[in-house]
Amino acid sequence: MLVGSLIAACNEAAVEQTPLADLPVPTSPAIPPTFTPLPPGSEINAIPVVTVTQEPLPTQVTSTPIPFGANVVELRLTIPSLGLDRRLQGSVNSQIILVDESNGFSVQRDNQASVLLDLQQVLPELVVAEVPEGCETCVYVSYSLPFSGVEDEGWLRDPVLLASLENYFTITLGPHFPPGAVLGLRRSASPYAPAHSLAMMEDGRLYRWLANEGEVSEATAASQSLIDALNAVNPAALAQQYAAPCAGSPLESLLLAGRDGQRLIALVCPEFSLSSDLQPLYVEMDAALNEMLDSSEATLPRPPAGFPLDAVLDYQRIDGAQLTIYLDNTAVATAGGSSEPISTTLASSQVVSLTTNILSSGSLRTGLTTFLDGESGDATATPRSVLLVRGPGGVYDAQWFNTADAEVLVELNNLLNQILAGDTAVTPGTPQATPEETVAATEAATTATPTVPPDNN
Repeated sequence: MLVGSLIAACNEAAVEQTPLADLPVPTSPAIPPTFTPLPPGSEINAIPVVTVTQEPLPTQVTSTPIPFGANVVELRLTIPSLGLDRRLQGSVNSQIILVDESNGFSVQRDNQASVLLDLQQVLPELVVAEVPEGCETCVYVSYSLPFSGVEDEGWLRDPVLLASLENYFTITLGPHFPPGAVLGLRRSASPYAPAHSLAMMEDGRLYRWLANEGEVSEATAASQSLIDALNAVNPAALAQQYAAPCAGSPLESLLLAGRDGQRLIALVCPEFSLSSDLQPLYVEMDAALNEMLDSSEATLPRPPAGFPLDAVLDYQRIDGAQLTIYLDNTAVATAGGSSEPISTTLASSQVVSLTTNILSSGSLRTGLTTFLDGESGDATATPRSVLLVRGPGGVYDAQWFNTADAEVLVELNNLLNQILAGDTAVTPGTPQATPEETVAATEAATTATPTVPPDNN
């Protein structure tokens, strides 16, 4: 009844309506439009927003699972003359297995997605040549990308990929040396040369090769001095590693093999770390490698080291005079500044006696502390005398600030003075002129400028 009454009331009110055109239109004053809120309690409730969410369609279960163990990259690298035969296989789950077929050693590496991605991008663009018939020194590569159906094989000559693959295999499987090698040395890449290696066989054949070259040089005969140096080494007396903190130095691996088994010794910055026991052999290997590096266009000349590789002693006196004694017993002395060096040859027993007396004094220690700032401030700016001696434990050093009168330096000062005076007939220990008198005689004294280890040895 209430609804009917409301409808009837509405009908009655609508009987007499005035047309819109007859309504008066106010002209002034103009009433600005304003917002008039509704009386309290009369607000119209907002209509709630209804969000309709459609349920996702069920995923259709496939009958073929994702092949996480399937290979996406397969690659094999061989150099017949060196007996090198290494391969890798990378799977969908970013896992790479590397195998050295020459000895059966294998390593599994996880989380190698970036390496696999690089190989999948590089290999399809790689151009390989046909391997010359009977080329035992050529680098042979074969690869396959199963998911894309790309595969090829042939002579790998791309220097970037050659160096990259050699480095990746080496850091995982270790350096490669021909089976049966009795001596080997491998250096990683440096600002001056790509990675390179040397290996000597029991019959005296010597192999040398660069990591970025697609063909290995034929074996040559090793020098008799290299063979003699190897025979003189006692592997049991050597440490597991010889290292010095020289920034930019390549990492090196030295192989010594014999009847007692094999030893792999780690080396870093050999100029400042080699022991006197290992020095003669390493110097011969370095000379053999330099013959190859000097003839390569991929290398740059290295700056001279502050402490030469073939030096056994280096003494820089506070007055600027310097004495360096080398492995072949050659002694070179300078009075400092631009003075001409004076060279002479010492008796082997004289050198041994001098270095033995210095080391037995206990004044020198290993660790290259003379290249660090001491309690007195900047060691490179404070006047001082510096001494480095290569001994059985590596390189020993010490420094004396504002003096050269330490007892351990007496014999050394006498030898330096007599060489500068042109008198080499007197044996060490015989009193000679004082350092000040020697400097006055030569008129070439300058403030000492110690040599620090180079950043890129």
